[in-house]
Amino acid sequence: MQALIFIDLDHVHPVVDGVWHRALLDSVPEPGDDVTMLCGLTAPAGFQPRDRRDPNSALLTCVYCDDQYRLAHDIPVAPNHPALPSSRRK
Repeated sequence: MQALIFIDLDHVHPVVDGVWHRALLDSVPEPGDDVTMLCGLTAPAGFQPRDRRDPNSALLTCVYCDDQYRLAHDIPVAPNHPALPSSRRK
């Protein structure tokens, strides 16, 4: 018998240099596989237990990934969103 661990890929947020990104993953990447974030940044996958994360460091959200995620899911984007290109400002 196995203890199955289900991972909801919609809730996986790759962290690169302290910045929390979003990626469209269709499977869990193998260590070293390239992961491309919604903002276009690509980095190799790596895994660590949660207790290895520094509890005193604040993660920042990538504003470009956030903008792309909101566009794809019809979530309103504030007119002053830092990633909003001038062509979409109102």
